[in-house]
Amino acid sequence: MRSSQEGDSSSYKKLLEEINFILRGILAVKIYDSDDREDVLQEILIAVHLSKHTFLPDRSFLPWLYAIANYKIIDYIRKKERKKKREFILSNEYLPEDQNFSFEDDSKEQIEKIMSYLSEKQRLIFRLLKLEKMSIAETAKIMSMSQSAVKTAAHRIYKVIRLRPGGDS
Repeated sequence: MRSSQEGDSSSYKKLLEEINFILRGILAVKIYDSDDREDVLQEILIAVHLSKHTFLPDRSFLPWLYAIANYKIIDYIRKKERKKKREFILSNEYLPEDQNFSFEDDSKEQIEKIMSYLSEKQRLIFRLLKLEKMSIAETAKIMSMSQSAVKTAAHRIYKVIRLRPGGDS
C-alpha cells in the first residue's frame, strides 16, 4: 500500500490481487449468496481505492483493510434486513385478511384522491410506508413517534382508505 500511495501502479495491482484473495476468504464465511458476495467484494475494493489516501504508512495495513471490509459487510447486512422488513410490511401479513390491500393497480390520480381523505400526518405516514416503502422503524424515527404509534396510525389510515367512496368495503 505504501508503494501504491507513492504512485507505483504495479504495486497497486499486486495489492488488489492480494486483497481480493484475502477478502474472498472472509466473505465466504459471512455472506452465503455468491452474487451478494461479489457485490460486497466490489464495494470493499471501491472503498479501499477511494480511501487509499487515509492509510497511514507507519501503521499495519490489515487492520485498516479489515475495518473497511467490516463496515461494508455491516452495511450489506443492514440493507438485507431492511429489505426483509419492507417485504414483510408490504405483504400485509401482519394485518387481518380483510385489511390487505394493494396500490400497484392504482393510478396517480387514485392515489392522490386516497390521500385527500387523510390528514397531513396520515399522508406523510402513508407516503413513507407505502410509496417510499420504508419500514415501521424508519417511519417512526422520521416522524419522531414510537413504532407502536406508527402501527396504530397505519391501521387507522388503512381503515380510512377502505371506507373511502369506491373503497374496498
